[in-house]
Amino acid sequence: MTKWRRVLGAGVTATLLASVLGACATLEVLRPAEPSDSRAGGPRRADTLAIGEAVPDFVAPGLGGGIVRWRDRAGAATVLVVWASWCTHCAQLLPVLVRVARDYSTIQVVSVATSIGRRDGPTPSEFVARHGIAFPVALDDGDNSLARALGVFRYPTVYWVGRNGTVRGVSEGEADEAALRRAFDQLAASG
Repeated sequence: MTKWRRVLGAGVTATLLASVLGACATLEVLRPAEPSDSRAGGPRRADTLAIGEAVPDFVAPGLGGGIVRWRDRAGAATVLVVWASWCTHCAQLLPVLVRVARDYSTIQVVSVATSIGRRDGPTPSEFVARHGIAFPVALDDGDNSLARALGVFRYPTVYWVGRNGTVRGVSEGEADEAALRRAFDQLAASG
C-alpha cells in the first residue's frame, strides 16, 4: 500500500507541477507587452513603400493588450494606417476613416501608433478613446522601428494593401470622406 501512495503521490506532484508550469507559460503569453517588444520584419527604409511592394511583416504589442501581427491579415484587403497621437492631421483623418471603414466589412483596418516617446499631445490610449478607434492598434517602439521599416516619414500615412499583401495605394495627410470612400471602393474592387 505504501508503494502505491508514493507512486500516486509522485504522479499527483508531476501533474500539479505541469499545471503550474503551464499556467506560468500562459501568464507569459498574456502579460502586457511593452513598446520595446515591437519587431519589424524589414530594414529601415529611405523611402515610402511603393505600389506593388509587399508590406514587411511586423509584430508589436497591441494598445490595450495582446499582440498585433501583420501576418494575421494575410489574404485580406487591409488598410494600414500609421499615425502619431500628437499629429493634428491624424486627429482630422482617423475619425473620418473610422466612420467610412464601418461600411466596408470585407476590408480590415489596422494601425500603428508611433512616436510614442513624445511628451506633447494625448497618449495613444487617449487618442483612441477620443476618436472612437476600434480596430487593432500596434504600438511602435521609441526608435520608431515599425514606421521606419514601413517607410513612413509623414503622419498619417495610409497604405491600401491588397489581399496578396502588396501596396495598391499610398496616401499621406488628411483626406475627406469622399476621397476615403473612393479609396475603399478601389481596394474592394481590386482586392
